[in-house]
Amino acid sequence: MARTASAHLRCPRCHLHLERCHCAELPRLDLATRVCLVVHAAEVHRPSATGPLALECLPNHERHVHGLRDVRVDLGPLHDTGRRVLLLYPGDDARPLDAVIADGDPRPVTLVVPEGSWGQAQRMARRLPGVDRAEKVVLPAGGPTEWGLREETKAGGLATFEAIARALGLLEGAAVHDALMTVFRRHVAESWAMRGVVERTPTAPAAGEPAPPLEVLYEDDVLVVIRKPAGALVHRGWGDDEAPVLQRLRDQLGRRVHPAHRLDRATSGALAFAKTSAAAAHLQEQFATQAVHKRYLALCRGHDAGLTRVDHALAAEPGADKKPAVTELRLLGQSGRYGLYEARPLTGRLHQIRRHLKHASHPIIGDVRYGKGEHNRVFRDTYGFHRLALHCAELRFTHPVTGAEVVVTCPPDAELAALFAALGLHDALGAAPRPA
Repeated sequence: MARTASAHLRCPRCHLHLERCHCAELPRLDLATRVCLVVHAAEVHRPSATGPLALECLPNHERHVHGLRDVRVDLGPLHDTGRRVLLLYPGDDARPLDAVIADGDPRPVTLVVPEGSWGQAQRMARRLPGVDRAEKVVLPAGGPTEWGLREETKAGGLATFEAIARALGLLEGAAVHDALMTVFRRHVAESWAMRGVVERTPTAPAAGEPAPPLEVLYEDDVLVVIRKPAGALVHRGWGDDEAPVLQRLRDQLGRRVHPAHRLDRATSGALAFAKTSAAAAHLQEQFATQAVHKRYLALCRGHDAGLTRVDHALAAEPGADKKPAVTELRLLGQSGRYGLYEARPLTGRLHQIRRHLKHASHPIIGDVRYGKGEHNRVFRDTYGFHRLALHCAELRFTHPVTGAEVVVTCPPDAELAALFAALGLHDALGAAPRPA
């Protein structure tokens, strides 16, 4: 009985179930480098946030929680300590960390690391007092992540723990990196075992393996719409070991392009770019004002033909004001306990479709944040399906130059189509789209 009860209790330090806790084995690494972790309030108690675990190994650290009401985080005092302050945050103006070290500055380093989604990290890097004075650094190329519990960290991105380990490996030596990664790999194994997964199928490409060309669905003098693969970043991640879709498309076309909107990393489907800044601004305004009609396909746990609309306000982050959010739904087909839905978001809130379907008790298959682990495991074990079953199948918008209507369709990729066929849902894909 005690063992069963402990399975539902988590260690407050590593967030693992008590029977799997390995905090007693954590090393104590007294380093000259000080890590300053800025944790977004939404990440503090999230089991898949790995930055706090890294701090358990580093007694010379600071931790600040950002995003709480009436709590102001000011990193300005970091610059008054005689230390070199580096911000581990990728961006166009960030320098490779190894190049910064080569500058020969003898001062000890305080490494500021944001923990949160990329939107949260961007706001922290932009708004927190004192951060603007830090030198921005990016990790040099390295291997793919060994994490994978969250879609934000697959296929080239890194967990915060891994990013800290790689950075300290450069600043303090390989032995520090290896000691931290031993902890991290143990944590990964225990986390997956907690979910009933003993062996995992890697989803990240092999290090150094070139990414295939992006499929172009539509292109003219000012626009290009491509098929975004599931698991691919639109923008840069922690390291630069995998080129994001934006950079891959620039290299493929041999010219600069501008993103008109975004898709979640785990979501596949139609993604629009503009070839000029004016066209990008025009398209971005259409997306911002919900003038673009978007049609998604979502495979869910549950099916209900009467579920045609979710009107449920959403906040961008915990503690923020909720804003109206509406998603129209249509059941296209069903297979056992699962249903294939057409989803049309009428507003553009963060993770709107995923959160709305969770709210309607119809979580999307493969969603590790808002879904159900037991059903995700069924699809991994039965169909070898290791991704989010959400796909942007159509974009309909006004051409920024000609004013003509542009309709771009993106059929499911081979992996998703094979899953639909295995479930007997292939014919459901032929259902006539609801008029925009």
